[in-house]
Amino acid sequence: MRNRFFTNSTDDIILAIDHMYNIHDCIIPISVEDIHKLISGAENVIMLHGKGSGNNRISNAIENAVLHACDVANGYNLFTAEKIIIKISYSSNSPIMIAELSEVSNLVNMFKSDTGFIWGISETQGSSYSVYMQIVASNLHKQ
Repeated sequence: MRNRFFTNSTDDIILAIDHMYNIHDCIIPISVEDIHKLISGAENVIMLHGKGSGNNRISNAIENAVLHACDVANGYNLFTAEKIIIKISYSSNSPIMIAELSEVSNLVNMFKSDTGFIWGISETQGSSYSVYMQIVASNLHKQ
């Protein structure tokens, strides 16, 4: 998985994001239409990935993903984004508990109140206790 920042919305972005979200066993799927809605008319788009494990695996995955924003979109503020897609993936052997999802709410509360969110959740096969967070955001403003 690669963290990327695009300054022009093109079909290449749609394909890259669609490839990132192309999982057949989604509980809450993200469609190409959702992706198109996110980048339509966008001046910029950022794709972030994070992995978390341990007792605070969702918090760790969020932190890991958000920290990449500084590297790939230097000078832009992630929390000024206008539209966001958040997708969480977890192993079928280690499902996400409702209590863990409060960390996603904490992340959402860091954005402007009029930010649009699209959610996705997928379950993967495997024995990993890790959680993977994928964030795609559009129209970030400079700091």
